[in-house]
Amino acid sequence: MAEFNRDYFNVESGAQDRSRKGRFFHLDEVTGFEAAAGLVLKPIWGENLMLSFVYMEPHSVAPEHSHPEEQMGLVIDGEYEFDINGEKRLCRRGDVYWIPPNVPHSARTYEKGCFALDVFNPPRQAFKALQEAAEKRRREGGGA
Repeated sequence: MAEFNRDYFNVESGAQDRSRKGRFFHLDEVTGFEAAAGLVLKPIWGENLMLSFVYMEPHSVAPEHSHPEEQMGLVIDGEYEFDINGEKRLCRRGDVYWIPPNVPHSARTYEKGCFALDVFNPPRQAFKALQEAAEKRRREGGGA
């Protein structure tokens, strides 16, 4: 058997819960919603955190906003200019950003679009109704 870090995996721990189930997702099957022109979000919900896949077309803007949830993100492909409370940075593939709760931030793309992953804790409840409305439109044949 291969060696592993017992402190990390903690296989002798009695804290396992076999009564609960997780879930698997495929991003193509997650309903997205347009948060602004050229900005589509695809949130995936857990109990205490939420992933949000961010798709921004070239020349798109995510207007300045803030929220009580902590946010961290990773640029997967492309680039966007991220502004965190007045500090601007052009973020490209591999760049990570962190936004504390209630801190104003915004993003914009220029010639290139951007694909990013945001993580929120706790989950952004404001996204629930937007995603549910998009899912209802999709089921009724109105698109995402």
